[in-house]
Amino acid sequence: MYLVPAVLAVAAAVTTAMVTGGWGWMQEQWSAPPGLTVHAALGSCPVYMDQSLDELRRDAGSHQLQKGVAVTAPQDDPADLTLTLQAKTSQAIVVTGVTVRRLSAAPVPTAGSVVNKECGGLMTPRVFDVDLMAEEISLQPASRDSTKAVNFPLKVSDSDPEQLSLQLFPGNHDVRFSVEVNWISEGEAQSEKVADGVPVLRVTGPGSLPVYSYAEVFAKS
Repeated sequence: MYLVPAVLAVAAAVTTAMVTGGWGWMQEQWSAPPGLTVHAALGSCPVYMDQSLDELRRDAGSHQLQKGVAVTAPQDDPADLTLTLQAKTSQAIVVTGVTVRRLSAAPVPTAGSVVNKECGGLMTPRVFDVDLMAEEISLQPASRDSTKAVNFPLKVSDSDPEQLSLQLFPGNHDVRFSVEVNWISEGEAQSEKVADGVPVLRVTGPGSLPVYSYAEVFAKS
């Protein structure tokens, strides 16, 4: 008979918690565990195509360039791997770094063409230089134009994403590589592998390949 007051007290406490925002807290506990979403886009203004100029003109179409291999061109115009990081919940995630592993390195192709596309950008990401031919590959914080060099760690949540720009330098090589984003949530270290719709990421130097402008390739004969 003394249980009734206790039950009423618990019910009243639950009601109060719901009114004061406790219900939102309870929902947060029942929701999916924190996770990290990584969107990757590897590209460059110049791209390598394994076709000659005549072959490119014969199959002319700007959609072709979407299949081109990213090229780090001379005059410090590197290929770029853009990573957009966003947490799956409102709980902040601490991103501790990015791991880049070189899978292979071959000489730059000696046949084919390099085509310069028109490029542009909207966001101001955190920029890092990546020497893909270094004995131990690491991300070096870099400043570009008005951006300030900023290193890890960094925090992301569902409402506060971050964008990283990995400036890739393969030297005079054709490099295949992998990338993982390392992060911590609730004291547990985890990683997320990066992919851009292909099994292995790839970037090459221009070597001595002929370079053509977009207009030269797709100009009407």
